[in-house]
Amino acid sequence: MKAWEQFLTLQEIEMGKATVQKWLRNLKISRFDAQNLFLEAQDPFQAIWFEEQIRKKIKGGIPFNGKFIKVHLNVAKNQKLNKTFRKKQNEPQELDTFKLNFDSLDPSFHFDSFFPTKGSLLPLKVLYELTGYQSKGGSLNPANVHHSPYNPLFLYGKAGSGKTHLLMAVAFALRRQGLNATYVKADTFADHVVSAIRAGEMRLFREAYRSSDVLLLDDVDILARKSATQEEFFHTFNTLHLAGKLIILTANKPPRDLDHIEKRLISRFEWGLSLPLELPSKEEMRVILEGKCALLDIHLSPKVADFFLTTFKSGPKALIRALEAFSLRTHMNEDKSLAKQASLYPQALESLIKDLIDDEEKSVLTAEIILKAVAEHFGIRIDDLKGPSQARESTLPRQVAIYFLRSKLSLPYMKIGDLLSRDHSTIMTSFRRIQKGLDSEDEKIAPLVRDIEKGLI
Repeated sequence: MKAWEQFLTLQEIEMGKATVQKWLRNLKISRFDAQNLFLEAQDPFQAIWFEEQIRKKIKGGIPFNGKFIKVHLNVAKNQKLNKTFRKKQNEPQELDTFKLNFDSLDPSFHFDSFFPTKGSLLPLKVLYELTGYQSKGGSLNPANVHHSPYNPLFLYGKAGSGKTHLLMAVAFALRRQGLNATYVKADTFADHVVSAIRAGEMRLFREAYRSSDVLLLDDVDILARKSATQEEFFHTFNTLHLAGKLIILTANKPPRDLDHIEKRLISRFEWGLSLPLELPSKEEMRVILEGKCALLDIHLSPKVADFFLTTFKSGPKALIRALEAFSLRTHMNEDKSLAKQASLYPQALESLIKDLIDDEEKSVLTAEIILKAVAEHFGIRIDDLKGPSQARESTLPRQVAIYFLRSKLSLPYMKIGDLLSRDHSTIMTSFRRIQKGLDSEDEKIAPLVRDIEKGLI
């Protein structure tokens, strides 16, 4: 349609060819007539971006041959979103009905309740400097967050390394000094973007986020594949950064390794300082156990302490949760001898926190669990993955298993090769093939990898 093509050409001049190619040219023209153009978006996020970025430009329609053509937008196989947008455009919204609900802070997540480890010393030093926190005495000097050289500060590490605890501790410390420290999880940020667009309240959304003295965004990796949300976060980031406002981010991996996050965002994440947070060693886990026991006034026998450490080894979060549950349940139980028995004997403790033990066993991902999940998905045997068979029906499943063993468990290529009876060069080639398929959204690889991954999370 000529009118639409002319409009796209004009937008390429205003917004750039790359943006138009990404967001507009892949909109499907479902039908049109002399006065109407019906477009179909690939997914809700593309529709959200269109309504936010383009709708204001075509309120009266697209001009063509002295007339105006009205543009209608629908989402493939999803009529609800279109109805929502029509309602937004035709019905005035009450300002007091729109509200952003931010994530609450865990009252136990302060600096003084965080147990330092060798892998957290440098991040702690930087955070203490930014917030003015004094580790000796717990007092606060004036914060040093304006025009910080560490902007953004990017903390990364596996689940249980303490990212959320430290981010909330920063929020607590800054709020005590009267600063507007906004803590939000990445999925909450995404929900806020969607709800603000649907309510037609992007102005209020931007005011809420851009008035922050410090923005603390947890688990930024969750924004993967959320194109419209990444677009909005890009502008939020730029506004805060230009104003000298501090931004602190966390993720499960360093910026350069984030999957399906726009390159322009990754480059900005790398502007400041990226610091790793490592999981505690076995010795450090014992120190954490002893420290938490002291805070809760719990006295454990050596055997029970060892039971806690060998059972809850996924990270400090699971260990501390189990200790707190043990403390609460023994205090609430009318049988006062239960606390003594559970403190002395692993058998008594096991029956008391059996539900948490079961949760821990389910949460620990192993090579066998990955192989079983992949084999079940493809309807083959685990032996087909591990054996020397070169059968075609086993090739793709084995490559997918290799991808998960490497990406989820960080196993060395040599070790994966030993497990699957393959040389390390074959393992490397297989991993890269699946990674390439995910990056390019290969329809034969990406959907099935995501389906299997859902069962592993």
